[in-house]
Amino acid sequence: MRAKHPIHTTISTEAIRVLERYEKELGAKNAVLERALLNMDKLRFKAKLDTTRMETHIKRISTGIPGLDNLLEGGIPKGFLITLTGPPGTGKTTLAMQFLLEGTEHHEKCLLFSYEEDIKQLVKHCTRFGWDIGKYLNDGYLEVFGITRLTPEEIIDVIEAFKPERIVFDSINVFADTHNLRHTPSWRNVLKTIKTREITTIIVTEKRHGLEKREYDDYDFMSDGIIFLDKTTLSEFDTYKTYVLAIQKMRATKTDETPKPIKFTEKGIEFYKQLHLPGEKETRQRTTNPLNPRTHR
Repeated sequence: MRAKHPIHTTISTEAIRVLERYEKELGAKNAVLERALLNMDKLRFKAKLDTTRMETHIKRISTGIPGLDNLLEGGIPKGFLITLTGPPGTGKTTLAMQFLLEGTEHHEKCLLFSYEEDIKQLVKHCTRFGWDIGKYLNDGYLEVFGITRLTPEEIIDVIEAFKPERIVFDSINVFADTHNLRHTPSWRNVLKTIKTREITTIIVTEKRHGLEKREYDDYDFMSDGIIFLDKTTLSEFDTYKTYVLAIQKMRATKTDETPKPIKFTEKGIEFYKQLHLPGEKETRQRTTNPLNPRTHR
């Protein structure tokens, strides 16, 4: 029996048996069968791509950052994988926690895998901004794995058992090589699980450079969005640095990559109001206020 053409690869085993039986009976007169099977393939493929049954509305969820949702057409598209990156001390952990606590406020289950801080450190960090994460832990809306060393397989087990709607990995550099992720099947399985369950996820990564340099790693390429935090001067005349946030990538969303100035308040990160940038007096207050130290995690 001659080898089958590639068009048969999507045909069921039973269909292949039928083809073989008729090939034996009809010999070379099987062109009609081949054509029929080709049409079967087309119909099966069309059924798989029936766009009339697809959900076209993009559901967006709030980031919990005042002003950021407005830059994202209402929020992050549900189920997106977001890379939150930037150099140390720019507020990545703070923003990630605000994202999670926004979910717990709306009774969403949220999951945090922290690779650098234990639960006590996280509680202290959150207390500075008036966030009572103990309440959400006790209520079952928040689960935290501090200084975790879980394997990718164990992480999948936790996700499947807890069924979260939001996840944060902070910071993934400690556990996984950001430049070799594509060759790590176990981590691809974690991401596949997250995408299949449509869990909106933030992966915190560290950069050794600021916005002045464009250099990407595997997480940047594989994610649906990139949010970059940095400290920089807004003009050549500035003598002080301002914290800024730039949306470098967000699929299915109209965005502006221009860095936007942000500030750290008693409630966390907020955007400055339009045309209201920090002056020297406000800068001194920000650096002397114990709630707003020079660097933020």
